Amino acid sequence: MGKCPEIGLSNIQAAWVEIEDVSGVLQKPTAKGYIRPRGNISMTQTPGQSASEELSESLNVSEQFQNAVEAGEVSIPTYLRLTDDGSHMQAHAVLAAAMGKYQAADTVTAAVNEALGIDEEVAEFAIDGVTGGIFPPRCVIQIDDEKILVGNTEMTAGAVTKVMQCVRGYAGTTAAAHDDDAVITVKSAVYAQDVCRDSLSIWVKNDRVLQWGRGGYVSSTEFPLSNESGQQVNYTISFAEMGWAGPAIIKGAPSGNVITVKTLGGDNAAWGYTEGVYIQNVTKNDDNSGAGYRVTAVDRNAGTITVDGSITSWADEDEIEPWTPKSQSIGNPVESRTALVFINGYAGGIREGSFTMNTPTEYKMLIGDKYPRFSVDTQREISVTMNGYLDRDGAVAIGRGYEGYEVPVSLAFGPDEGRRLAVTLPRVKLNTPEIGVDGAAFTLDRTGTVLGRDYEDAVYITTE
Repeated sequence: MGKCPEIGLSNIQAAWVEIEDVSGVLQKPTAKGYIRPRGNISMTQTPGQSASEELSESLNVSEQFQNAVEAGEVSIPTYLRLTDDGSHMQAHAVLAAAMGKYQAADTVTAAVNEALGIDEEVAEFAIDGVTGGIFPPRCVIQIDDEKILVGNTEMTAGAVTKVMQCVRGYAGTTAAAHDDDAVITVKSAVYAQDVCRDSLSIWVKNDRVLQWGRGGYVSSTEFPLSNESGQQVNYTISFAEMGWAGPAIIKGAPSGNVITVKTLGGDNAAWGYTEGVYIQNVTKNDDNSGAGYRVTAVDRNAGTITVDGSITSWADEDEIEPWTPKSQSIGNPVESRTALVFINGYAGGIREGSFTMNTPTEYKMLIGDKYPRFSVDTQREISVTMNGYLDRDGAVAIGRGYEGYEVPVSLAFGPDEGRRLAVTLPRVKLNTPEIGVDGAAFTLDRTGTVLGRDYEDAVYITTE
């Protein structure tokens, strides 16, 4: 107890985010849900208060009433960390829940639809027979032993009928000729949009104090573009209910699974716990064989907590702390300077920018509810900023933007073929650009609104 400072260390923080098996039911943290935050996570939920409207012979407020609790919010800043083996990247659950749907690699197949087949140089060709799920506009496909990076697709009557802007012999493979009806396999994992989205449980450990949130929905996802440091991905999650746990001292011998807890100063420590958290006995080095002991009840009047599992060896003056799974960083961080921007299929000269997808969630409740009971997504707001330098074609860009023209835009993050993440926006409505200044140079700063086409198809995020 005397080794660590009483004040929490702000550079000791970790998070775990899990997709909930049942919406709104707290999910236990696991190592696969571990997130190493880029900076300090903020997590809060504050019950509102209403002052009494009663009048008296005083100007003082005589009473205050607590309202039903509004949704909380947590902001998680991260670096994009991708894996070399194609397994889930860091914050996979958050990105899947932000988009709504996840499709694993090797799920979708199609076939070459060219009577004479294709040679090793062709950059676009017809396909048919797409089965198994989503064939995204930008992805990696494999035909025989060759991998091909597809830059765009053409659709007819809602089906993909042509692949275009192809990079042949991708990821170290050799470009080759392929026969008509040769099998095409989509090798990219795909994060795609859906009307309905999974809910999340969020666990944030601030040194020795733990917070959790249940019934969470991703309200904002941001990919900033710059030429410095690591590639950032920033998430904001709204949630229905928050809980917490901290360190405490056992007071007296536990009675079965009921533990009386106190602070270092001897006060009632049960206020430092909510049901659903997991704890461990650090004095006895007992974490229930790596599973933690779940707190099933809290009696703040009696100063006790109840846990599941056998705690027969726990004793007076033992110290307990919140339990979280032992976890290691997932994937390798991506550097910002490796980002590529493609506008209408061509590499764009961008000095900075961003992609932001907002899907605000409204939380609803009934009379008698302490916390929100229902959640409803509102209309998405998706935008990009692409800031470059003013060149001789700047007037053309102004003219096109003034008329609100559309272009497809793709963003690719990562240095190596086979270890990248791409964001594809088939329809970006560009606004009139603004001329600015960056030192001795003029800038041309563009914003665009990302639009859908037919259904949930405004954004695709794929591995490549």
